[in-house]
Amino acid sequence: MSAAEVIWSAEQILPTFQTVEHLTIYALEGVSQDYQLAILTLVGLINRPQPLIYLVMNGDDEYWLKKICSTIPQERPSSVRDAILFDLLEHHRSVCTGLIIYDPELNDTINIATTLAGQRSGIIVSPVLAEILQHKYALPILVDLRQYGWENRIQAYTWAMENLLPLTTDRLVAGLKPDGVTWLRSFAVATRTFVYWLDSRRSLFSNGQSSERALMRKLLQAFPAGAAHLGWFEHESSGVALTSEAALSVYASDFCSNLEVLISLPAPVVRPHLPQKSNLVLDPQKIYLSFTLSEGDNLQYCQHHLLRLWQDPQRGVLPLGWTFSPALLQMAPALTNHYLSTATPNDEFIAGPSGIGYMFPSRWPVQHLVPFVQRTGAAMQALGMTTVQILDVDPLTRSGLPLLSKLSLTGMAFTACSRQHIFAQTLIPYGVQGLLTGTGFWVNRGSYRSVSNLPIYRNIGLAGSVKQALMLIKWASRRKKRHHPLFLNLYVLAWSLGPTQLCQLVEQLGETYQIVLPRTILTTLEEARRL
Repeated sequence: MSAAEVIWSAEQILPTFQTVEHLTIYALEGVSQDYQLAILTLVGLINRPQPLIYLVMNGDDEYWLKKICSTIPQERPSSVRDAILFDLLEHHRSVCTGLIIYDPELNDTINIATTLAGQRSGIIVSPVLAEILQHKYALPILVDLRQYGWENRIQAYTWAMENLLPLTTDRLVAGLKPDGVTWLRSFAVATRTFVYWLDSRRSLFSNGQSSERALMRKLLQAFPAGAAHLGWFEHESSGVALTSEAALSVYASDFCSNLEVLISLPAPVVRPHLPQKSNLVLDPQKIYLSFTLSEGDNLQYCQHHLLRLWQDPQRGVLPLGWTFSPALLQMAPALTNHYLSTATPNDEFIAGPSGIGYMFPSRWPVQHLVPFVQRTGAAMQALGMTTVQILDVDPLTRSGLPLLSKLSLTGMAFTACSRQHIFAQTLIPYGVQGLLTGTGFWVNRGSYRSVSNLPIYRNIGLAGSVKQALMLIKWASRRKKRHHPLFLNLYVLAWSLGPTQLCQLVEQLGETYQIVLPRTILTTLEEARRL
């Protein structure tokens, strides 16, 4: 992308397109998969360099359209379903140079076609749709991927890495599942991003070919440290371990819609959610309990599922910690401002995991660790965040091997002492007051240590139901003799539990428990130790 098209400074994770001035809105309800694929890639071309099209995939897109795009002139053409593609071509035929046909016998060619679409300004079509568009618009065929006769994804992506990778941006790479429709595909086209889908668990070589894991590692290592990995993986722990080894931050986003628009909306003044000093008077007999909801690193979660949790009528009743990506201030400033401006005093935003992007500290090259933590601290400071949630892996969980990858020696806790010191010493000048880590471990009932005067607390566990949460809390609360307060932080699976369920949980706890914010736990640990 040329400098005339976008702003993409060294500090930016993603590029900023030209400011949105007008939006044409299409609802993709009822559009067939073949047509959706063509529409998404065409919209990626149209929205480069200035977003003009907004696609409604579901009710969340309608909500954000009204909430953060209301001041932008809008129009809604009458075209519906598959006719939307024809309407777009009739109004924007000049941006499309032709057709790129994928091979229905190998779905991974959809990803190859996506990379080609960004480079050659073509749209992705099936063989059947290609005939329709050739007849209707006389669009030439740029590439027919059936001609290569690839037998598997290893062959396809090896060819793409040799022939297409040098022509893509070196700032982004995206993992998109080629089965079905992924909404990020328009952004991948608009930014000329290399798109792939390899399984990091498949480590066996066969027939003289590289394994999927080896090819994936080779691909990721081709990008400079600090680049971003969009989309997602076949397997989380082993995938994030490989991106971390290459110093690439991960931003789960395969179903993030209209990212070209969100990143380019005029940014309102963001009011940081500044923490208030706790006036907590410690009671040696009390158990102070806090909740931290997971998934904040996930951009599509923040766009979609978090919105529904945020609208829960019980939000604000209990003190809750919400993990939230500080990168969203740059990626979707208007969306970020909505959450900041509607937060209650009982809502605390927590960076991560694991900072400005999802990564595993133990796998990150140490020479690139300080710059990552500095970017994390600066972004947290801009949002008034004082707490960060960090996840990490051990050799079992990062292996991706069946059975072994389901086990954990550390409960995904960040335990590398030397790297803990790097995080602590780098984050403290930005006002960070504490670090949460892990999803729990059966011998761990909530513990902490002070590293360079920064408390690092291991969560008591990850709960996906009220029953499981009660079990973890009761187990962590067991102490035969106790002469000081007990501090517990429960990591909560946000896909399963929200404010209403947590209120129901608290009703089942006794008066011994007092619910506080996670930052209260962290800032009073030292005081409690001195009692």
